[in-house]
Amino acid sequence: MAGQTGQQQRDRGFREAVLGRCFVQDAVERFGDGAPEIIRQHERDHIHQVATETIVQGVPTDQVFTGSEHDDPAAAAEQQPLEKHVPRMPYYRNNLTALSQRYNLYFAAYENRIFVYRPKSALRHALPREPNLILATKPDKVAIHVGGTLDPRFHHQTNHITTGFLGREEVLVAAYDDGSVIAWYIGSIADYVDRRTAAVPTPFFRDNVGRSAWGIVVHQQSRLIAVSSNRFEVTVFAFALSRLPEALWRRDRPYNHCEACVFKRKRNWRIVIPLGDGGHNIPNISIWDDEDGFAEKVVAIDINGTLWILDIWKPKTKAIQIQHRTHVTHHWNFRHQMGWGVAVLPYESFLPAHSAAELLGLEEGDIMNSKPPLAGRWVETQKSLANVRNHPSPLSAQAVPEPEPNEIFALAPMGFEVPPLDGGAWIDDELAGNPPGGNGPALTIDVDDSDDEEEDSDSDGSAPLNMQPPAETLSSDSSDTDGSAPLHEDEIEDDSDSDGSAALPNFLEAQDWFTQLPVNYLPEQDPPPLANAYPIDAALGALEKNKNQPGWHTRIESEIEPFRDMVYLPHEGKAFSWPDSLTGRVRFHKRERVRNRNTVDQDPDVLDELASRSCIMRTYEYDIELRSINVDDGAAVVCRDPINFDPAQNMFMQHAERLNMIIHVPELSLVVVGSAIGRVVLLTPTRTPYPHGLRGEGFKVKNGFRIDWVLPTRADEEAGKRPNRSLYGIAVGPVQEAGAPGCLLRADGAPAPSPATRRYRLMLHYRDHRILSYDIGRDEKGEHLLVF
Repeated sequence: MAGQTGQQQRDRGFREAVLGRCFVQDAVERFGDGAPEIIRQHERDHIHQVATETIVQGVPTDQVFTGSEHDDPAAAAEQQPLEKHVPRMPYYRNNLTALSQRYNLYFAAYENRIFVYRPKSALRHALPREPNLILATKPDKVAIHVGGTLDPRFHHQTNHITTGFLGREEVLVAAYDDGSVIAWYIGSIADYVDRRTAAVPTPFFRDNVGRSAWGIVVHQQSRLIAVSSNRFEVTVFAFALSRLPEALWRRDRPYNHCEACVFKRKRNWRIVIPLGDGGHNIPNISIWDDEDGFAEKVVAIDINGTLWILDIWKPKTKAIQIQHRTHVTHHWNFRHQMGWGVAVLPYESFLPAHSAAELLGLEEGDIMNSKPPLAGRWVETQKSLANVRNHPSPLSAQAVPEPEPNEIFALAPMGFEVPPLDGGAWIDDELAGNPPGGNGPALTIDVDDSDDEEEDSDSDGSAPLNMQPPAETLSSDSSDTDGSAPLHEDEIEDDSDSDGSAALPNFLEAQDWFTQLPVNYLPEQDPPPLANAYPIDAALGALEKNKNQPGWHTRIESEIEPFRDMVYLPHEGKAFSWPDSLTGRVRFHKRERVRNRNTVDQDPDVLDELASRSCIMRTYEYDIELRSINVDDGAAVVCRDPINFDPAQNMFMQHAERLNMIIHVPELSLVVVGSAIGRVVLLTPTRTPYPHGLRGEGFKVKNGFRIDWVLPTRADEEAGKRPNRSLYGIAVGPVQEAGAPGCLLRADGAPAPSPATRRYRLMLHYRDHRILSYDIGRDEKGEHLLVF
């Protein structure tokens, strides 16, 4: 089944992983002879900043075709040179590969195109030489005016892709540097790959978040897509529903008028949630579910390393801020690790642990407590790395440094924010915060009569990276160097009404592009019957009429169509209709940044209930941390630098020190954490069944994690399987079962396999186009992680 390799090491106190063969597919196997030289030329072009493509409206002119090679008339007419078959890879992005969870499909994003592959073998997971489908995208009119952050010239490049479910439909979502968010139904992609006669798949959803888009979450039960951006905010696209799930409309929940309108989901809602003071670019996000599995809060991490817990639906509540682990109140932080990854992990996917070894992967005596007076706040488990079998950079437990005495893990009481430094937290010059700006627009649907919040000026457009990219990739919001197009009406093909202005006015002067709604307005018309549970068309969904408001019906019907999309600003407790005109939409995206400066605490009962069911994993450049927001759950657990790799001598790995890829596999009780440096950590979240947790000398721990593997293993690296290049993306998904028809991973109606028989594949995609593949699983007792 799975062979065991590597030297024998002492018993770790739990049933550890078994490692078998690593399968490799290199660039020659993928593209043919000559591919390595083409890849090296791409790297030289990047180093010397050589532009070889002709860019028109943000994309190369030869990268706009969607379909397969058989559908391309140009490709069919003549043999294309090898250079056309080896795609270029953008630099300094997020996770750019993904696997479908329902179909045998692998996705890799290259610049403005997504290559769709159908792996040929259930054992090696080798990709065919030519993609089965290419999804090429171009910027729309809004994206052209938003422009790029990393590459102002070629601004329509992918930053991140992911797969997920909206109800029963699996979708592929891509986020772009020009703020574009594009989604496809994977079922349509699978039909095309299977039959070739099916229509070429087209996106079912396309929108923009106003600046470089990074983090993506697809929520199945709530039917929404959340996207973070360099506007220091999260945008939640909550699609109109034909009917609310019974668990939602039956719940006893206090609503005000604005929240009730949004929660009914009879329109498509854009929910814009800014961070609080001190927030910055947001590389990744997660969703915190309520007890019924519906989305309740967004959990975001910014590049300062700060966690933010944000209400999606409740108006005018403050953003909970959990400072960087090394943040020291009232002290200067000249340099601390940047934040990169976040995941909310439900306890139901944790394995039970009855000892320190089962809980943390090491003996109690090797657990390093934080120094007084902070003892018990957090513990370190780095010494466990000395026991990880076949670790690529083995550590000696005796050589592990003690925790720094000035490192503080800021655990705040439930619902309370960690107090910031006087005058704002210190951050590096290039990450400096924004000075306060003017007041926001006086929109309607107020929740109360509190003063309008202040906005922050839009003074920083840096990407969420700890790097110094080429000068032309840096953007400035005070000029047109961000790659965006100037907003002139005579340049815009727009049939909508507009004010005809040639220059972009200040957000405060652009009141005319809102259609304002009265507090209790609920239009009379019901939505038409829907074929799907989450229609995307703006003509689907409507709010029900409040007949106690005479006079509003005639006025509103003359101002707003009954099926207009809507915008909700929960930090202000206001809502308005989404503008029809291109000018209005661009003005909205170009508005000044705002901050959530509310002082009303989030509901402590809700927070307590959420904390009773899950905790948060946060990753930095090197470290992994697991913590609860409930101080009664004991110390947070930190493992420092689990991959232990120094890229200083490799110019192709500069600025790659970031644990920015997190994939939770609840079926296996497994979390996969990938670093762009080229290594991946497989860890098992654990939880003690004891009510008071596992007690040690001066600390207690209830939740933890143990590291099963660091991949590629030392044996794999010594065999030359790992290239001397950074990691482009990681993907995890089920292995196709025997007898599954077409692209399906499992035949419809087939019984779900047990964890002991279900195999998952982990694919590591490197910047030289090499792919390393492993199969992973759990044994019958749910403890033994198998890497086949």
